Amino acid sequence: MAKSGSRKRDFVEQPPEIFSLQLRLLQYLKDYWKWATAGLVVVFLGLAAWGIMAQLQARGSEQAGAAMARIGPLLSKPGAEDEALKGLDQIIKDYPGAPAAQEAAIFRAHLLYQTGKYADAAKAYEALGSGAAAGWDPLIAESLSYCYEAQGDFRKAAKALQPAADKAPAPLQNEIYRRLAMLLEKAGEMQEAAQYWRKLLDKSSDPALLPYIKEKLAAAEAASQKSK
Repeated sequence: MAKSGSRKRDFVEQPPEIFSLQLRLLQYLKDYWKWATAGLVVVFLGLAAWGIMAQLQARGSEQAGAAMARIGPLLSKPGAEDEALKGLDQIIKDYPGAPAAQEAAIFRAHLLYQTGKYADAAKAYEALGSGAAAGWDPLIAESLSYCYEAQGDFRKAAKALQPAADKAPAPLQNEIYRRLAMLLEKAGEMQEAAQYWRKLLDKSSDPALLPYIKEKLAAAEAASQKSK
Protein backbone atom coordinates (compact mmCIF):
# COMPACT_ATOMS: atom_id res chain seq x y z
CA MET A 1 0.00 0.00 0.00
CA ALA A 2 2.81 2.36 0.93
CA LYS A 3 4.47 1.63 -2.35
CA SER A 4 1.28 2.39 -4.25
CA GLY A 5 0.84 5.69 -2.35
CA SER A 6 4.42 6.59 -3.11
CA ARG A 7 3.87 6.01 -6.79
CA LYS A 8 0.73 8.15 -6.64
CA ARG A 9 2.62 10.99 -4.97
CA ASP A 10 5.40 10.66 -7.56
CA PHE A 11 2.84 10.93 -10.31
CA VAL A 12 1.08 13.98 -8.82
CA GLU A 13 4.14 15.85 -7.60
CA GLN A 14 6.06 17.68 -10.33
CA PRO A 15 9.59 19.01 -10.41
CA PRO A 16 9.90 22.62 -9.13
CA GLU A 17 11.08 23.94 -12.49
CA ILE A 18 7.98 22.59 -14.28
CA PHE A 19 5.70 24.01 -11.60
CA SER A 20 7.49 27.37 -11.87
CA LEU A 21 7.12 27.34 -15.65
CA GLN A 22 3.39 26.72 -15.33
CA LEU A 23 3.03 29.61 -12.92
CA ARG A 24 4.91 31.92 -15.26
CA LEU A 25 2.78 30.78 -18.19
CA LEU A 26 -0.43 31.36 -16.24
CA GLN A 27 0.81 34.79 -15.15
CA TYR A 28 1.73 35.64 -18.76
CA LEU A 29 -1.70 34.60 -20.00
CA LYS A 30 -3.32 36.56 -17.21
CA ASP A 31 -1.32 39.67 -18.09
CA TYR A 32 -1.88 39.15 -21.82
CA TRP A 33 -5.63 38.92 -21.49
CA LYS A 34 -5.63 41.87 -19.13
CA TRP A 35 -3.83 44.04 -21.71
CA ALA A 36 -5.76 42.53 -24.62
CA THR A 37 -9.02 43.31 -22.87
CA ALA A 38 -7.82 46.84 -22.14
CA GLY A 39 -6.81 47.24 -25.79
CA LEU A 40 -10.22 46.10 -26.98
CA VAL A 41 -11.86 48.55 -24.60
CA VAL A 42 -9.68 51.38 -25.97
CA VAL A 43 -10.52 50.41 -29.56
CA PHE A 44 -14.21 50.19 -28.72
CA LEU A 45 -14.15 53.59 -26.99
CA GLY A 46 -12.25 55.09 -29.94
CA LEU A 47 -14.79 53.75 -32.44
CA ALA A 48 -17.65 54.97 -30.29
CA ALA A 49 -16.10 58.44 -30.00
CA TRP A 50 -15.51 58.54 -33.76
CA GLY A 51 -19.12 57.57 -34.41
CA ILE A 52 -20.38 60.26 -32.06
CA MET A 53 -18.14 62.89 -33.65
CA ALA A 54 -19.27 61.86 -37.14
CA GLN A 55 -22.91 62.18 -36.08
CA LEU A 56 -22.28 65.58 -34.49
CA GLN A 57 -20.46 66.81 -37.60
CA ALA A 58 -23.26 65.58 -39.85
CA ARG A 59 -25.83 67.25 -37.61
CA GLY A 60 -23.76 70.44 -37.55
CA SER A 61 -23.52 70.44 -41.35
CA GLU A 62 -27.29 70.03 -41.64
CA GLN A 63 -27.91 72.86 -39.19
CA ALA A 64 -25.40 75.09 -41.00
CA GLY A 65 -27.12 74.36 -44.31
CA ALA A 66 -30.51 75.19 -42.82
CA ALA A 67 -29.15 78.45 -41.38
CA MET A 68 -27.63 79.33 -44.75
CA ALA A 69 -30.96 78.67 -46.45
CA ARG A 70 -32.64 81.14 -44.09
CA ILE A 71 -30.01 83.82 -44.82
CA GLY A 72 -30.13 83.28 -48.60
CA PRO A 73 -33.13 85.55 -49.38
CA LEU A 74 -31.49 88.44 -47.50
CA LEU A 75 -28.47 88.43 -49.82
CA SER A 76 -30.46 89.95 -52.68
CA LYS A 77 -32.89 91.99 -50.59
CA PRO A 78 -32.22 95.76 -50.79
CA GLY A 79 -31.52 97.30 -47.40
CA ALA A 80 -30.95 93.94 -45.69
CA GLU A 81 -27.15 93.95 -46.02
CA ASP A 82 -26.41 94.48 -42.32
CA GLU A 83 -28.84 91.76 -41.27
CA ALA A 84 -27.38 89.38 -43.86
CA LEU A 85 -23.80 90.10 -42.72
CA LYS A 86 -24.78 89.45 -39.11
CA GLY A 87 -26.36 86.12 -40.05
CA LEU A 88 -23.37 85.07 -42.15
CA ASP A 89 -20.99 85.94 -39.31
CA GLN A 90 -23.05 83.77 -36.96
CA ILE A 91 -22.93 80.77 -39.32
CA ILE A 92 -19.14 81.08 -39.66
CA LYS A 93 -18.80 81.29 -35.86
CA ASP A 94 -21.22 78.47 -34.97
CA TYR A 95 -20.29 75.92 -37.65
CA PRO A 96 -16.54 76.18 -38.41
CA GLY A 97 -15.42 73.59 -40.94
CA ALA A 98 -18.90 72.94 -42.33
CA PRO A 99 -19.29 73.40 -46.12
CA ALA A 100 -22.06 75.93 -45.50
CA ALA A 101 -19.68 77.96 -43.32
CA GLN A 102 -17.25 78.33 -46.22
CA GLU A 103 -20.14 79.27 -48.48
CA ALA A 104 -21.17 81.87 -45.89
CA ALA A 105 -17.61 83.25 -45.80
CA ILE A 106 -17.61 83.68 -49.59
CA PHE A 107 -20.99 85.45 -49.57
CA ARG A 108 -19.82 87.62 -46.68
CA ALA A 109 -16.75 88.79 -48.61
CA HIS A 110 -18.86 89.47 -51.71
CA LEU A 111 -21.45 91.41 -49.69
CA LEU A 112 -18.73 93.55 -48.10
CA TYR A 113 -17.49 94.43 -51.59
CA GLN A 114 -21.00 95.24 -52.80
CA THR A 115 -21.56 97.61 -49.87
CA GLY A 116 -18.33 99.50 -50.65
CA LYS A 117 -16.32 98.13 -47.72
CA TYR A 118 -13.40 97.29 -49.99
CA ALA A 119 -10.69 97.01 -47.32
CA ASP A 120 -12.85 94.66 -45.21
CA ALA A 121 -13.77 92.67 -48.31
CA ALA A 122 -10.08 92.31 -49.22
CA LYS A 123 -9.31 90.94 -45.74
CA ALA A 124 -12.19 88.50 -46.05
CA TYR A 125 -11.00 87.24 -49.44
CA GLU A 126 -7.41 86.99 -48.16
CA ALA A 127 -8.62 84.78 -45.30
CA LEU A 128 -10.54 82.62 -47.77
CA GLY A 129 -7.51 82.16 -50.01
CA SER A 130 -5.61 80.08 -47.46
CA GLY A 131 -8.37 77.51 -46.85
CA ALA A 132 -10.66 77.55 -49.80
CA ALA A 133 -11.92 74.41 -51.42
CA ALA A 134 -10.38 73.29 -54.67
CA GLY A 135 -11.76 75.17 -57.67
CA TRP A 136 -12.40 78.43 -55.82
CA ASP A 137 -8.88 79.85 -56.27
CA PRO A 138 -9.47 81.71 -59.60
CA LEU A 139 -12.74 83.25 -58.36
CA ILE A 140 -11.21 84.36 -55.05
CA ALA A 141 -8.12 85.77 -56.79
CA GLU A 142 -10.26 87.75 -59.23
CA SER A 143 -12.53 89.05 -56.46
CA LEU A 144 -9.51 90.08 -54.39
CA SER A 145 -8.08 91.97 -57.36
CA TYR A 146 -11.36 93.90 -57.69
CA CYS A 147 -11.07 94.93 -54.02
CA TYR A 148 -7.55 96.29 -54.54
CA GLU A 149 -8.56 97.97 -57.80
CA ALA A 150 -11.46 99.71 -56.05
CA GLN A 151 -8.92 101.09 -53.56
CA GLY A 152 -6.75 102.38 -56.42
CA ASP A 153 -3.89 99.93 -55.87
CA PHE A 154 -3.61 98.61 -59.45
CA ARG A 155 -0.21 96.96 -59.01
CA LYS A 156 -1.45 94.99 -56.00
CA ALA A 157 -4.63 94.10 -57.88
CA ALA A 158 -2.56 92.65 -60.73
CA LYS A 159 -0.31 90.78 -58.31
CA ALA A 160 -3.33 89.16 -56.63
CA LEU A 161 -4.66 88.01 -60.00
CA GLN A 162 -1.44 86.69 -61.55
CA PRO A 163 -1.30 83.29 -59.73
CA ALA A 164 -4.72 82.38 -61.14
CA ALA A 165 -3.87 83.31 -64.74
CA ASP A 166 -2.39 79.97 -65.76
CA LYS A 167 -4.70 77.80 -63.62
CA ALA A 168 -8.06 79.08 -64.79
CA PRO A 169 -10.11 77.28 -67.50
CA ALA A 170 -9.94 78.76 -71.00
CA PRO A 171 -12.94 81.17 -70.99
CA LEU A 172 -12.04 82.59 -67.58
CA GLN A 173 -8.34 82.62 -68.44
CA ASN A 174 -8.91 85.00 -71.36
CA GLU A 175 -10.81 87.38 -69.08
CA ILE A 176 -8.01 87.21 -66.50
CA TYR A 177 -5.42 88.02 -69.19
CA ARG A 178 -7.51 91.03 -70.27
CA ARG A 179 -7.90 92.27 -66.69
CA LEU A 180 -4.20 91.81 -65.99
CA ALA A 181 -3.28 93.82 -69.08
CA MET A 182 -5.68 96.62 -68.11
CA LEU A 183 -4.52 96.70 -64.48
CA LEU A 184 -0.86 96.79 -65.47
CA GLU A 185 -1.59 99.63 -67.89
CA LYS A 186 -3.21 101.59 -65.05
CA ALA A 187 -0.20 100.82 -62.86
CA GLY A 188 2.11 102.17 -65.58
CA GLU A 189 3.70 98.76 -66.20
CA MET A 190 3.38 98.88 -69.99
CA GLN A 191 5.93 96.18 -70.76
CA GLU A 192 4.14 93.64 -68.55
CA ALA A 193 0.80 94.79 -69.94
CA ALA A 194 2.05 94.09 -73.46
CA GLN A 195 2.94 90.53 -72.43
CA TYR A 196 -0.64 89.83 -71.40
CA TRP A 197 -2.11 91.49 -74.50
CA ARG A 198 0.14 89.19 -76.51
CA LYS A 199 -1.03 86.12 -74.56
CA LEU A 200 -4.62 87.16 -75.13
CA LEU A 201 -3.95 87.57 -78.84
CA ASP A 202 -2.54 84.03 -78.99
CA LYS A 203 -5.43 82.54 -77.00
CA SER A 204 -8.41 84.47 -78.33
CA SER A 205 -10.74 82.58 -80.66
CA ASP A 206 -13.15 85.50 -81.24
CA PRO A 207 -12.31 87.23 -84.57
CA ALA A 208 -14.31 90.30 -83.52
CA LEU A 209 -11.89 90.93 -80.64
CA LEU A 210 -8.67 90.59 -82.62
CA PRO A 211 -8.51 94.20 -83.95
CA TYR A 212 -9.06 95.57 -80.44
CA ILE A 213 -6.40 93.29 -78.91
CA LYS A 214 -3.89 94.13 -81.64
CA GLU A 215 -4.49 97.83 -81.10
CA LYS A 216 -3.98 97.53 -77.34
CA LEU A 217 -0.84 95.45 -77.84
CA ALA A 218 0.65 97.99 -80.25
CA ALA A 219 -0.12 100.86 -77.87
CA ALA A 220 1.40 99.03 -74.89
CA GLU A 221 4.56 98.14 -76.83
CA ALA A 222 4.93 101.73 -78.05
CA ALA A 223 4.51 103.10 -74.51
CA SER A 224 7.00 100.55 -73.24
CA GLN A 225 9.60 101.69 -75.77
CA LYS A 226 9.12 105.34 -74.80
CA SER A 227 9.70 104.59 -71.12
CA LYS A 228 13.10 102.98 -71.79
